[in-house]
Amino acid sequence: MVDKQKKLTRNEIIVFVIVFAFLVLLTLFTRFYGNSDVKDYADVSKFITGEYQAKIRSSHSYLFGFVHSPLVDLFNNFLIFKITSLIFLLVLILSVYYISGRNKKSLWLMLLSPIVWYMAPWISPIQLASLLFLWAFYFIKKYDETNSTKSLVYAGLLFGISWAFWDAILFFIPLLLISFFYNKKLLHLIYILIFIFIGALPRFIIDTLLFGFPLFTVARHILGSLALSFFGGFYGQTTWYGPIWLILVLLFIPFYSFLLARKNIFKENKKEIFFLILSTILLIINSQIRFTLLTIPIILVIIPKYMEKKQFTIQVIISLVLILLVVNPYLIQTHYDLGNEETSIFGTDFGGLVANFNAISVKNELRYDLIQDDLNQIADDFPNQIFIVGNRDDSYSDLAHVYWGENVKEFVSIQDYKLYLNNETTIAGKEFCSNVRISERRDICIKVYIRKAFSDNLNYGTINYAISDGDTFNIEGFRLIKKYKVLSAYSKE
Repeated sequence: MVDKQKKLTRNEIIVFVIVFAFLVLLTLFTRFYGNSDVKDYADVSKFITGEYQAKIRSSHSYLFGFVHSPLVDLFNNFLIFKITSLIFLLVLILSVYYISGRNKKSLWLMLLSPIVWYMAPWISPIQLASLLFLWAFYFIKKYDETNSTKSLVYAGLLFGISWAFWDAILFFIPLLLISFFYNKKLLHLIYILIFIFIGALPRFIIDTLLFGFPLFTVARHILGSLALSFFGGFYGQTTWYGPIWLILVLLFIPFYSFLLARKNIFKENKKEIFFLILSTILLIINSQIRFTLLTIPIILVIIPKYMEKKQFTIQVIISLVLILLVVNPYLIQTHYDLGNEETSIFGTDFGGLVANFNAISVKNELRYDLIQDDLNQIADDFPNQIFIVGNRDDSYSDLAHVYWGENVKEFVSIQDYKLYLNNETTIAGKEFCSNVRISERRDICIKVYIRKAFSDNLNYGTINYAISDGDTFNIEGFRLIKKYKVLSAYSKE
């Protein structure tokens, strides 16, 4: 039976509801949807409904977009992603409360955790994956205490389902297994790996149906991550590493996490703390604020029970200050555009604002809305046409994301059109070779490359129109025919 002192009083429930209501209003009214991997999920849902007027390009799981696609199709917008984000975060907050033994400090610190307010508006599977991962952690801990195979099965299934929705969790699952299985039977490790595979089956099934290969998105994500880490991105991207990003990540981790280093606390929670240390190292290597949503719930399950009242009060004050900083960019983006022409159409977040402060501008009109208006006008002026889109290789995906009409046949990447002009199919590649040190006749080389899809049967020679999101179009033979608010239309000479 639950201790009455651990039950929330009526007044505490009212305060909880009011605070969460503010989170709901912030999420629904801000025009910010996230600025990392948004199109990998939102556009997939739109593509599955048949409303996406372009070839899809996503390196992540298609499952998250798939489960949202019926409501995206019904309402012709992406608001459903914000609603599910709020649901997952609410259940995550309540789960921290339950798993911590109904510790009220854990509940309030999770509700007031800056990472919750940061992630609420994002189109991302991290909210769901973090919830599933927390419960997998709970069952792993239960297995560690009781050696129960049932708990092992539950943990494996939850790990697998979380991986089915979010790729990057694959880098955290081994860290948790290392932390808890170093002194366990090898057979039990094999069991949990089997159930992880079973939990991830929905992802493998969708990959098989869409691509004919069950590990297609897994392989593409892992190879892409390795290429980005060691060679840089094909489009000039870099890893999320640097002093500013590292400081931002550390700001989001609860200040009193240092309590975990105390001898008595470490002794009681050594496996959990070992996982948190390994995860922190990973976060240092890849300093993305949103990834902390995976570890902070576990921290807040552990440390509040060791916190004194004064420490709890100080932590709440720190959290409130950070929340005010975090939500300000979202509040601005209820009515104003926050970003610049070189950034995404989605605006920017607290991290982007700090890291690119000198390049940020505030405008009265949202770039997203301006582009949408331009596209509707272009579709009316030149109905049922295929448009090459430049000048960035992926500018076409911005327009396909924004456009909800039926008067455009297809938006085509300028990169694909250049390949057609040059009679090429390879987009990017890397060759790895040995370098023998003796008088040997041969070296061994392996070439890995990305090429246009074999199924691309579009006749590029019949395309007569182009759209640019700048003042020029970087292919000869096209002339400007009309300038709109943001976009420009061109026709073949």
